[in-house]
Amino acid sequence: MKLKRILILLLTSTFLYACSQTPTSQAPEAKKYIASLKAMKYDGLKNQLRKDTALLNKLIKTATFTLQLTSHFSSGEKTKVDKSVPEFEINHDETTIKALFDDYCKKLLFEQNFNDGYADSTFSLYGQDMFSYESRFSLTDDNHILEKKDSLFKPFKDNVVTHEKAYFFRGKKIAKTDIGLKRIDSIQAEISLKFPTDFERFSIDKSAKTQDYKDATIEVESLKENMAQLKIPMDLYAEVIGYQAYNNQNLRMNSNALSATPMLGIDKKVSESLKELLDIFAEVLKENEEKNGKEKLDKIRQNQVDAKENMTEFDAYLNKLFKDEEKIKELGDMGLYNEIANAGKKVIGVQTQFVIVEFPDDIKSIDVFVATKSVSLQNKAMVKYGNHYLNPKYFDEAKPNIVFYSKENGRKFGISNRDGETIIEPKFDELRQVANEYFVGDEKLYWLNVAGKKMVPLPQFVSYVQTLKPGYDVFEKTVGNEDKSGVMLNREKTILPFEYYRFEKHGQFIIASKTHNLDELYDLNFKKIPNKGIRKIHLVDEFIASDIKYPTLFEAEDVNKKKALVDKNLNLLTPFKYEFINPFYGVNNYFMAGIRTADGSNYWYGIIDEKGKEVTPFIFCHMSEEFDKNGKFKFCLKDKSQAMDFASFIKTYKK
Repeated sequence: MKLKRILILLLTSTFLYACSQTPTSQAPEAKKYIASLKAMKYDGLKNQLRKDTALLNKLIKTATFTLQLTSHFSSGEKTKVDKSVPEFEINHDETTIKALFDDYCKKLLFEQNFNDGYADSTFSLYGQDMFSYESRFSLTDDNHILEKKDSLFKPFKDNVVTHEKAYFFRGKKIAKTDIGLKRIDSIQAEISLKFPTDFERFSIDKSAKTQDYKDATIEVESLKENMAQLKIPMDLYAEVIGYQAYNNQNLRMNSNALSATPMLGIDKKVSESLKELLDIFAEVLKENEEKNGKEKLDKIRQNQVDAKENMTEFDAYLNKLFKDEEKIKELGDMGLYNEIANAGKKVIGVQTQFVIVEFPDDIKSIDVFVATKSVSLQNKAMVKYGNHYLNPKYFDEAKPNIVFYSKENGRKFGISNRDGETIIEPKFDELRQVANEYFVGDEKLYWLNVAGKKMVPLPQFVSYVQTLKPGYDVFEKTVGNEDKSGVMLNREKTILPFEYYRFEKHGQFIIASKTHNLDELYDLNFKKIPNKGIRKIHLVDEFIASDIKYPTLFEAEDVNKKKALVDKNLNLLTPFKYEFINPFYGVNNYFMAGIRTADGSNYWYGIIDEKGKEVTPFIFCHMSEEFDKNGKFKFCLKDKSQAMDFASFIKTYKK
């Protein structure tokens, strides 16, 4: 669905020029053209119109040109269908969708793609836009996915459309044409979502060549085995919301692969304009009286003149292109499609979508589902720059160094600053940023010397990992047969040796993992901290994805693999006595803990609070970190499974 929505919007905007050539008045260019014809002697005028008539007939023939892509991504494998899938239905909770959409909009961020060729406004079917959007509505601060939110909104997310209204750079509005390589701050946008609430269907039989639906005609290009190729008018395609098919045993199937690309063709209004101009020329050629004949030229309109000139240009381009077999081969299907789309922007329009839909088994008939009623939601938002919202933050907010690419001399990558000024000229075939001043270029690690505008190679390191504080960076280096991490000051002085496999900074201390069973603790000056018996330590909520905020607490392990709760200052809140300490998904100030049964075969469960106090006895044979669908806490007591409100549970069993 995402591809469909993007293509409709993209193609509409790309070929808007062609569709806009419909004025009915005489612009100065048309008047000039008419005057040049009237200035001719009548015999000379008729000779010119005969030549132009021949040209128009050729252009009208060229106007039947179409181009389509048939690329389709699938395994190509068929599977046996043993039973029908459920019949297609819509069962949307509009209140829930609206709430999720509002949350989506509030947490929407944009990413900027830096390309010095955006000013060319060239079309690329699968190319990147200058801006892309992602919302953190279903992510925690540490990038865990909130499964419920994500799954509920997933069917609608690809239909969200962001309309950019204004751009801001350093707090002031900036025209899109002036952005270039500047890293802008925010985008004023209107965000919309349209989703169906009712639908109807029409069916296509395997033997059908066409299928009518209301005023639209669907052409069946091919319907063989488990795959159908359909040509669907664009207006209808925009409302198609799904496909199902029946196999030869009349078992219902869902589609398992779908590809859709716009079919390029000459815009209908351009073709109509050519025919109108041809008719005018025919009238003049039939007229014997010069005065009457030249008066008929006044019928010529600007759209007809534009159609003739633009189609002449496009026709010449096609003739030249199709003689160059080597170039066509070099471009490939996708390149040829983009090449022709760009060359024909003045005359090409898109009226049809070419759809390839695949099913698990051979098709007997297809049901196409079309939305008949929809709900439209819309919000306004000031969308902020995302600062690599799905990756570790490696840009300096005030003075970011930014990778951009240039199309000149091939696709090469360089580095610019926030103001769009070039620091490193585009010379790398590949350039990946791993920190504000560290990059991997053509598989080599570099440090960016901003002041000197130089890329300094760092062959002594395998990779850059992170910066613990300004100047103090973690790198990886090959030691024996392994890659080990260490801390360097300004890439030259070793602060902590390359003996570790991981470093984590938490507030005022650093966890340095020496082995998978041994952590060392350092302060921010890289002085070792007494470990108080701690052998391993991690955040108590490190392995849970929840949208609630947990206190900064740690689960620590001693030499006997017993667990204790530790605060952000490394104070032990409990003794080392537990087998595990786990957070709950819906509660942030209580934790589930376990101790061994006397025979060591199982656990007794209980609850401790954020201060390490045991608030229930350890008498429960099981507890669940997640509440049930009714919000009840699930537990087991005396081999009997039970569920109750969590607050009531604490009150009932509190020590």
